[in-house]
Amino acid sequence: MPSESIFKLIVVFMKCYTDRAWSNQAIITFLLLSIMLLLASGCAVKAGADSPGVKKSAQERKARRLYEQGQYSDAARAYQRLAQQPSERQDVLHLQAAQAFSKIPRDDKAKKNLDLVRTEKLSTAQLSHLHLMYAQIDINAGNVEQALDFLRRISVSSLSHSRKAEYYKLTAFAYGLTKQIVKSVHERVALDLYLRTQQERDSNNRAISELLSLMPEQTLQQQRRQPQQSIIYSGWLSLEHARRQFPVGVKQQEALNDWADQYPGHPAQALISSGYFQVSRFKLANVRVIAVFLPESGPYRSYAAALKAGFVAAYERDHTSVRPTIRFYDTQQADILTIYRRAVADGAQLIIGPLNKKHIKALVERNDLTVPVMALNYVEGLVKSNLYQFALSPLDEVQQSVKQARLAGHRNAIILAPQTADGERLSQYFQQAWEANGGNVLRLQSFDPKARDFSFPVREMLSINESQSRLQQVQKIIGVVEYQPRRRQDVDVIFLAASEKHARLINPQFYHNRAGSVAVYGLAKLYQGYADKNKDIDLEGVNFCTIPWLFAETYQSDLSRASLQEIEAQFPRSLLSLIAFGIDAYAVVAHLNELADIPFYGAAGDLLLNGSNRIERHLVCARFKDGEAVLVEMAEEHDVETPVQDVFPVNAL
Repeated sequence: MPSESIFKLIVVFMKCYTDRAWSNQAIITFLLLSIMLLLASGCAVKAGADSPGVKKSAQERKARRLYEQGQYSDAARAYQRLAQQPSERQDVLHLQAAQAFSKIPRDDKAKKNLDLVRTEKLSTAQLSHLHLMYAQIDINAGNVEQALDFLRRISVSSLSHSRKAEYYKLTAFAYGLTKQIVKSVHERVALDLYLRTQQERDSNNRAISELLSLMPEQTLQQQRRQPQQSIIYSGWLSLEHARRQFPVGVKQQEALNDWADQYPGHPAQALISSGYFQVSRFKLANVRVIAVFLPESGPYRSYAAALKAGFVAAYERDHTSVRPTIRFYDTQQADILTIYRRAVADGAQLIIGPLNKKHIKALVERNDLTVPVMALNYVEGLVKSNLYQFALSPLDEVQQSVKQARLAGHRNAIILAPQTADGERLSQYFQQAWEANGGNVLRLQSFDPKARDFSFPVREMLSINESQSRLQQVQKIIGVVEYQPRRRQDVDVIFLAASEKHARLINPQFYHNRAGSVAVYGLAKLYQGYADKNKDIDLEGVNFCTIPWLFAETYQSDLSRASLQEIEAQFPRSLLSLIAFGIDAYAVVAHLNELADIPFYGAAGDLLLNGSNRIERHLVCARFKDGEAVLVEMAEEHDVETPVQDVFPVNAL
């Protein structure tokens, strides 16, 4: 029994004894029962999480030392070797191996060890630890709803202090990803009790403030009206209300002072004293001057122009009290290092850009980034302090489509892509993502993008040509027979990495070759934001994932398409996504500090910062129906990280 429970028994006994509330016989009975309860609890502890009654081997003690020294790979291998030997501690050893593998991180091997654990052999604490690790693996893989299911099974009281911190971090993160803001805030309020350092508490407090800033006004007022059990939570609600009433100036400071008097000792006091609310949302190094690196000439000028238009629109509609100064630099006019040094000399506190991947590599590899850079493209494997990377990538579309297809119950896939470098790359991305999510790739099929008739590759991948060949062989032997060639029956999903033009020619071939019931998933390039029923009827049934900004239902603000019609009219439809990209390139800066924990719901997608400082996009999905793109219910978002290719043509930037 915990010492606090023993203390409570002593307090009860002393009170009753001094008050003479019990007879001597009652006191003796109480003492005997207490002793029995304490003895029973002692036995329970011995049978607890680590089973100290079972002697640990020298090899297990060595594995434990390796783990404590941070040598997780060696510890994982040692625990796994031990777990392969039948013993009373075999299930505990699988748990410890999984924990070590998760630190490397090797979630695949961690999960294999967890799957071998016999749950009926576990104590409550061990079972909760197992569910906690499963939840972490699922969150890493983007299976947030499944992670929440594991988290709900956990007995929080059985967890150690440090694992309670892990639990509340995971639940807060999972609820944040699923836009359950109230629940996420509650979990972060609970988390505060288990954080060990002031730095961790400050980070958690900032995350709570960011979450509250995303809470709809109606929800905030409903929460304020309802009686709350936690004075800490009530204080946060009151603080957010005050911040919204007085967003800037002297009145804001007066409101914050009044709030501080009303909630002495509240965790948010540290935020107020740090000046957090007085620097608006620009907390990344208190940004006041931003330099933007874009080409103003050359073959990619149009990409940059659309991006810049969205960026400027977002800047002009930023109504916060302290807007940064923006300076644009033409990357075609000088060496990228020269431009960087010039921008720093001009007082830049943040660089946005460049767009060209070669420029990004040159800037990072030949220069210490004394001023942070948010590059507008992604270079695989490039990680450096003060470097963020934000790109429009078909990988985000691939990952989202794969998740949609898997949760729709599909398993066996054919991938159809053009015979080009881009097509081969996209085919690999689909294959990697599909197999990482437990799918099976039956065939990789390519087509000639210069062809006009795509019946042959479609018939080839569906094995209809093979069926036709068998028919011809039979007819040679027995003469003419009545027979319809059949397609292969094992495929239930097709991933189509094709342009809008090619997809309109290919998709009808699926119907003509008896594959109309097979689900088809394409890329965002199939839909550019405008309905064309006469042409898009040929895309009937094709699914795709794209940016929220294209649909009025999924992006509503003063930066919506309806609000930016004059800007949109200046660019071809193929560049609309870059307007949305530009909007987010400006707006996300204010959220970079918390973006690893709290998504920013942007025009180009829900944005989240991963461990490599790459900003991932999570999209909305739609399906062509009767010639129109219709939004569909979203499967769980935020997928496994896989290598990323930018949205522009190969070697374009």
